[in-house]
Amino acid sequence: MTEGVLPGLYLGNFIDAKDTDQLGRNKITHIISIHESPQPLLQDITYLRIPVADTPEVPIKKHFKECINFIHCCRLNGGNCLVHCFAGISRSTTIVTAYVMTVTGLGWRDVLEAIKATRPIANPNPGFRQQLEEFGWGNSRKLRRQLEERFGESPFRDEEEVRALLPLCKRCRQGSASAAASPAPNSSASEGTLQRLVPRMPRETHRPLPLLARVKQTFSCLPRCLSRKGGK
Repeated sequence: MTEGVLPGLYLGNFIDAKDTDQLGRNKITHIISIHESPQPLLQDITYLRIPVADTPEVPIKKHFKECINFIHCCRLNGGNCLVHCFAGISRSTTIVTAYVMTVTGLGWRDVLEAIKATRPIANPNPGFRQQLEEFGWGNSRKLRRQLEERFGESPFRDEEEVRALLPLCKRCRQGSASAAASPAPNSSASEGTLQRLVPRMPRETHRPLPLLARVKQTFSCLPRCLSRKGGK
């Protein structure tokens, strides 16, 4: 299932890239195929093919600049770009993370956390994570300046979109017990965005039982032999 990460940017798998109904519904105009043997499959789609294996030692970062320019150009021209690998877990997530880091200035951990809010299975392999960290040491900022010099100031509010996802991710890390016990937070502007991307499940609340109900509950747990008159 294709997941929207930012306006004009989608993350998915190999099946999504062939699903004409889904591609049409999301108005996909550009596709980055990043796996061992990427091939253009559909007409009227602009493809960028990156032959890369999902192994930690592969230098995927050498493709960051090309992919980032491809995605950004697509979005600025009003298109929608799908980035996919085979399973939509590691390679495609790495490329999308690098792009979002570049256009927002955020670190890879925060970006990945936000992506997981829309696609929980997103999970770059350890080698790709290390390359994302190295990318954040300076290359992402350098590439951002190059985008601004080439295309001008971005019209998108990408940093706000991504930051709006972070509180939900952090709440998800809390234990289910503490989440159930805590009161529901007040509505806010950012929550509207969160609910649009990731529907909330209703919280289960636990209220103290009345005294008579607690007594009844206690005695209902006694063995039958003790509940009979005279113990008979």
